Amino acid sequence: MIRALTRGARGLAWLLSWGFTLAAASTAVLWGIGRVLTDTVSAVQYLHWIPTVAALAVTVMAVGFLWIAARSGALRRWRSALWIVACLQGSVLLLQDWRPLSHAIDAPVGAGAAAPIRISHVNANWPGSESVERARAYGRCIREAWGESGADVLFVSETGSILSTEAQIALVSADCSVTFVGRFGVVSRVPVVRAMPLMDDGKTAASWVEFGSWRGNAPFAALLVDLPSDPALSRRDVLTRMSVSLRGRMTEEPDLIVGDLNVARGSGSIASTWPGHRDAFAEQGRGWGATYPRQLPLWHIDLMLTGARVRLLDYRVRDTGAGKHSMQCAAMIFGVAGVRP
Repeated sequence: MIRALTRGARGLAWLLSWGFTLAAASTAVLWGIGRVLTDTVSAVQYLHWIPTVAALAVTVMAVGFLWIAARSGALRRWRSALWIVACLQGSVLLLQDWRPLSHAIDAPVGAGAAAPIRISHVNANWPGSESVERARAYGRCIREAWGESGADVLFVSETGSILSTEAQIALVSADCSVTFVGRFGVVSRVPVVRAMPLMDDGKTAASWVEFGSWRGNAPFAALLVDLPSDPALSRRDVLTRMSVSLRGRMTEEPDLIVGDLNVARGSGSIASTWPGHRDAFAEQGRGWGATYPRQLPLWHIDLMLTGARVRLLDYRVRDTGAGKHSMQCAAMIFGVAGVRP
């Protein structure tokens, strides 16, 4: 009886060992393909959405189980191989997704030095009856990030009624103006020179906002983008169609691209659509780099991309305590035309 139970336990351990091994190995292969191809090949764009932290968790669980249960030489060799994979995934996590030791760049000082402009962005996701409560949560988040004076510029995607008169009391400082442009709202103490919607086909929306010079910063322009969330749509095709639609409507390259792009950070489609812009988290991010879903952020789909005239000092993602999306917060300086600060 005891021998039978022992053989059964060993057989179960053998099956589980190979099950964990195959699960971890296949996840690692799919994750690796997604990291290399990103969304440039529409058929496998879903692989780019495999979070590194999830792939790492699967690998670590497999290594841990094999450490206890592996008896055969083949399983021990797989354990060693998966340990190497876990080290690789952990390195990618620290290099690309989690920056626990990063710090902000000090702002320049001295006569004539420009003051950093503090910029925040959040997708309000069309709030209805929750607008006032959501606005209060956003206001608290902004004050925690930037102090009582709040952000100098706040971009809100899918505004809904989040900037209604009642909600503004909780969110908008007395020295800020409120501008509505397309499905976006802009709360700013930096003067808004021009704001115009560029396109909205019911799925994809883009708007253009120009700001005047302010506290030593040169005038700058922002392209606000809201892309569809339908996972069945090719990210590459969506960005290509938007790029074609915007061609000729913008007289210059934007200094800042911001919004809910519904495209994971590191996307090859983003790089090919805006080759002259840099991802803000990749350049100067701090902390955990994911914005959605807010309660358990695994994907960085709300993005900021900066142009050549921008000196980025700091970028963080903050939990707003309400809504589906986390808030992006960045400090940057805008230089004179043709000169990188």
